[in-house]
Amino acid sequence: MMASTRACVASTSRATPERARLSRKAKARSVSGQRERIVARASRTTLRDALRSNESRGSIVFVVDEGENTRAVFVGGGRDALEAYAESTERDVETLWVRWETLGRRARASALNAKVKETIAALGYAPEDNAGAVASATQKAAEPTGGGQATFARSHLEALDRDGIVVIDGMLDAETLNDAVESVRALHARGLMRNLEQSGRDDDVAVLSTSALPSGREFLGLRPVVRLLLDVPNGLRRALDDNTNAEISEDTRSKIRRCAPPDRLMAARYGPENCRYVAHLDNDPRDPGNDVGTPGLRPADRVFTCIAYLNPNWIPIHEGRFRYFPLGADVSSSDFTDIDPLCGRVVVFDSSKLLHEVRPSAADRFAVTAWTYDRSRVSRSVPSSRAIHPLPGLS
Repeated sequence: MMASTRACVASTSRATPERARLSRKAKARSVSGQRERIVARASRTTLRDALRSNESRGSIVFVVDEGENTRAVFVGGGRDALEAYAESTERDVETLWVRWETLGRRARASALNAKVKETIAALGYAPEDNAGAVASATQKAAEPTGGGQATFARSHLEALDRDGIVVIDGMLDAETLNDAVESVRALHARGLMRNLEQSGRDDDVAVLSTSALPSGREFLGLRPVVRLLLDVPNGLRRALDDNTNAEISEDTRSKIRRCAPPDRLMAARYGPENCRYVAHLDNDPRDPGNDVGTPGLRPADRVFTCIAYLNPNWIPIHEGRFRYFPLGADVSSSDFTDIDPLCGRVVVFDSSKLLHEVRPSAADRFAVTAWTYDRSRVSRSVPSSRAIHPLPGLS
């Protein structure tokens, strides 16, 4: 969802006592005239049609009402605010109509915020639902505090070294997972996931900037999962320091020391239409495009792949398992292991060694993935991966 660069106004009519109706009668023409000036050149349609319409996108001011000469009840800050209002209001959305005015394709957020204030001032009163929003804003929900620290035991380090993969359950509590599931589903429902149209993969993905995660209350649930995945490099190093006698190779030790949290993550959805991802390496030197792109984000920079699954109530008939092959084996091998994508399960594996695939899915399958990068490769390329045209984050 684009940052709040539009404005919206919602209105409805209220039955009023005769005395109140008479006291307002003298003001009706003035208020009506002010509103007409605010929405000059405006298109008009039902709220539901407005939410479906591409014409209502861009830098616009919304006015929503149940009829002419009705009092405004809400002034918001963008198309996303209009959608949120439609979803949360206790008013009958079937009776609401929308008019919108285009302010210009390149209108700045500051100009549109000023327009919101101007609209409220022109109305001559504080819309009722805005007053409620202000009151609730003084009691902001605390940002989720779950997640954040990735904890690994000696057995996890040894499995990562021996098998190229470790599977861990229980890093995230139930409440944190419930919120994360709702948030990742919202990414898809809002149309923020896209199919990359790459051969061999059917997933829809959203690339997330770690420094500018999607805004809005509905996406807050992703933050503990992101914090957890970004802590994997430090978590592995903490475990290495605590288990100096662990039986792991110098290659794995070196990778743990060199890996760093990425600037970008990916949320992905595999649909129920047998969507899959064919067997591959996340860091494959045989791939011509392996060393192409922004340092720190190139496939060749990947050290460990870190996945958190967000699939509540997963059962075997949902399929979509993660399949991996023994180190050194190819896809023709009859020796493989399937991992159920259970909600809260975290998988960490060696990006350059583990051949893996996503089996065809029979239900929606969600996951968030981070690829730790090799600091030694990136430091030889540029001072900072952030300085080289980072991928756009969602906002």
